[in-house]
Amino acid sequence: MMQGMKYVYEVYKEKSFTGAAKKLFISQPSLSAAVKKVEKELGVLLFDRGSFPVRLTDAGIAYIEAMEAILAIENNLTRKLNDLSQLKTGSLTIGGSNFVSSYILSKAVAAFSRQYPGITVHWVESNSNTLHSQVLSESVDLLIDSFEFDKSLYTSYTLFEEHILLSVPRDHPVNQKLGGFLLTHEEIRDQCHLDGTRPAVDLKNFRDESFILLKKGNDMHFRALSLCEANGFEPNVAIYLDQLTTSYNTSQNGMGIAFVTDTIVNFTGTNNNVVFYKLDGDICTRPLCIAHKKNRYISSAMEKFILTAREKSSFP
Repeated sequence: MMQGMKYVYEVYKEKSFTGAAKKLFISQPSLSAAVKKVEKELGVLLFDRGSFPVRLTDAGIAYIEAMEAILAIENNLTRKLNDLSQLKTGSLTIGGSNFVSSYILSKAVAAFSRQYPGITVHWVESNSNTLHSQVLSESVDLLIDSFEFDKSLYTSYTLFEEHILLSVPRDHPVNQKLGGFLLTHEEIRDQCHLDGTRPAVDLKNFRDESFILLKKGNDMHFRALSLCEANGFEPNVAIYLDQLTTSYNTSQNGMGIAFVTDTIVNFTGTNNNVVFYKLDGDICTRPLCIAHKKNRYISSAMEKFILTAREKSSFP
């Protein structure tokens, strides 16, 4: 039974019998036969094979929901047994964006692994929308993200707060009229933007310029659009990207104006290709948190990693 469930689940994830067969290291005809056997035993079709990519039928959706519930129970049992081994063995899956993984998660994982070498830590890098879904399905144990987590779905722990800035290519003409608001990389590192006497720029000055935005599903996408809307305009978007790091680098290469954070400016090396502007409003401050699904079983490894992350993930 479990083998058949594994086959069905892989087809669901890959949305393809051919792709699933490759992942499972079996032939496509063998996989198709195994799935048909499950369908025959159940008396229903689980997949609409006439669609591309392959889609679940209504019965298939119900099957996957039940299967994920079974997998969650199985995972919880594994975690409890790992706890009994006093953290000498086990695994932990942590999610984060490319930036979080490179500059924040890596520090916490290194410290955790030194203390608990028997625990295997897996990293998952993706955008916020995907990672949040994986946390709720419990395929990812813990997530580090800049996000206002829904308290009915998640339990979160704040690591520190970060502030949203505007990154503008240094040679952009708009800078000529905004010299009194301009901030350099060094001034951001010295936290001059947190000085209450330093003025915030009026975002309306950029209403006719080209912006680089993160795609829908990222917290920064929502905040950027909200800021523009509050200032009475819809941004002219030159390109949509998945990762904050890529957005910042693209702005450094002169391709547009990006919404970034003081965290990424502080953790990355000095770059004189862009200048920064302080923005105003509560929405410009957001917490960087580590979170897990609410009411799930919390293993000892998860508890220890949360403590390590809170100790090691300090604002530079």
